[in-house]
Amino acid sequence: MLLTILLKKVTKKALRKGAFFASVAFAINAPVNAENCVSDNLSIAESALVKWVYDGDSLLLTDKRKIRIIGIDTPETKHHRQKAQAYGAKAREALRVLLKNNNYQVSLRYGKERKDKYDRTLAHVYLPDGTNISNWMLEQGYAKTLAFPPNVKLAECYKKAEEIAQAQSLKIWRYKSNKVRDAASLPRRISGYVRLKGKISKIKHYRKSLIMELESNNKTHIKMKIKKRNLKYFSKIAPDKLWNKTIIVTGILKNKKGRRTLYLNHPTQLKVVSDVLKKTPQKLQKKSLNIKWSLQNDF
Repeated sequence: MLLTILLKKVTKKALRKGAFFASVAFAINAPVNAENCVSDNLSIAESALVKWVYDGDSLLLTDKRKIRIIGIDTPETKHHRQKAQAYGAKAREALRVLLKNNNYQVSLRYGKERKDKYDRTLAHVYLPDGTNISNWMLEQGYAKTLAFPPNVKLAECYKKAEEIAQAQSLKIWRYKSNKVRDAASLPRRISGYVRLKGKISKIKHYRKSLIMELESNNKTHIKMKIKKRNLKYFSKIAPDKLWNKTIIVTGILKNKKGRRTLYLNHPTQLKVVSDVLKKTPQKLQKKSLNIKWSLQNDF
């Protein structure tokens, strides 16, 4: 008890004086904190200083590395031929102010995949006090979740943060285009980010993927595609048993010559809203054990 009190006093004093490395050491030994998406088995790789904020999910460090923050996607800011999207500039400014208030000091935690196709470093980014920046941006309503395997360790935690903002219609969630829409009556011209509610009318396995179709009033159904390499993430949902069930699905809808396809990379993109199967205590216990095993073996 006495040791705990002394540690609290020392940590508080160190933070007051701006002792960044003291706060990093504290964060490394922190227990799992679901609310802030902190996990004790994700060790901090290094500390760093931010030089520039490109947008709400991309940073430039003083060592010239470009960081793509894992788990979120924020609206685009105006650059080159890219038009500014609603809340793009506000998301960037919110992140800039947050970093400024922390002397631009951050710590990085890496996932399985360290680089994206643009050669940016992929990392979970934390403030000195342990605040997860992805979680903060999501709860404030500046970002959408982006679960992209294999860096999905905190995907479920990030999803909960997103749902908090959605429930309150904060920032980007005020717009009609980001509300849940009926899949059956969705205009054929619609593409980009969508949240759709509909009933699965068809499920079919292919050599490299699993395809599910949503009922539609149009001639072309909306197809949801799960690549074979990502099916392992959907074991708890069991896509094969979703026929005739009503779901809410989120993601990027691609519309190519009338063919509408939405790629599912992680189960956080899909939620069953009807005909939920009742689970016995034995099944629940088995499910709990599976979750523990996956957490230990994800990294």
